[in-house]
Amino acid sequence: MKNEIPENIKELVIAKIDSQMPSHLKLSIGSYGALTKEEMIEHVKKGDEVGRQIVNAHMSFMKALSNGEVAKAMASVENE
Repeated sequence: MKNEIPENIKELVIAKIDSQMPSHLKLSIGSYGALTKEEMIEHVKKGDEVGRQIVNAHMSFMKALSNGEVAKAMASVENE
C-alpha cells in the first residue's frame, strides 16, 4: 500500500515517543483530540491516519534537526 509506514520507521518513532514523552502528558493531534503516550504508540503501530500524522511530524522534526534548521531557529531567537 502506498501510505503504509515502513516497520523500521514505526520502530524509530515509537522509540522516540517512548523515551522522550512523559506518561502523564497528553498531546493534541489535529482534530483527533488529546492522546496519551500509549495511544500515540498504538496509532503508530496500526499505521492509521493518526499514526501517519504522528510519524510525519516526528520525521519532519528529525529532518530539521539533521539539516541544521532547528539550530538556526534557536540561534535567531537567542539574538533577538
